[in-house]
Amino acid sequence: MCVGFAALWSYDARPAHAQTPPARAPQAATATLLVFAHPKCPCTRATMTELAKLMARCGERLRATVVFVSPAGATTDWVEGDLWRDAAAIPGVAVRRDRGGAWARRLHAKVSGEAILYGADGRLLFTGGLTGSRGHEGDNDGEDAVAALVLTGTSPRSGSPVFGCALENESVLRKEQ
Repeated sequence: MCVGFAALWSYDARPAHAQTPPARAPQAATATLLVFAHPKCPCTRATMTELAKLMARCGERLRATVVFVSPAGATTDWVEGDLWRDAAAIPGVAVRRDRGGAWARRLHAKVSGEAILYGADGRLLFTGGLTGSRGHEGDNDGEDAVAALVLTGTSPRSGSPVFGCALENESVLRKEQ
């Protein structure tokens, strides 16, 4: 039992390897947060909860898009499930389908829950996760850093670990499609 608990804790506390996204985004009137999500990643439910808190904190100073990455042949029902509906219900958040993952590849997003913040001037300000560990809600450095960057323009952090499933997670795709 101890071995099983240790393995679970090790998995929960191990961040995914994230890539660095491009340094500039198209210019916008407000800060822009892109959150990449795998439609079937159970870890991402906590990210949606933290995103809702973040949007409430930042109000109109932040616009966000949750990008759901899916295989090219996935059905609408497969993509637009509970996580999609949760994201779409958050005020100030748009949802988008990235069929085949082209947008995720262009921005070097590899992990569900990966958040990329660009300032109103298009500069990359933050890349990382909005949860403190895999599937866990609550105060965390990533969410606090994004809020500070949006609200004050500064933060001691420009990144945080990302905890989630690979966006191109073949085992999840085979089980659920």
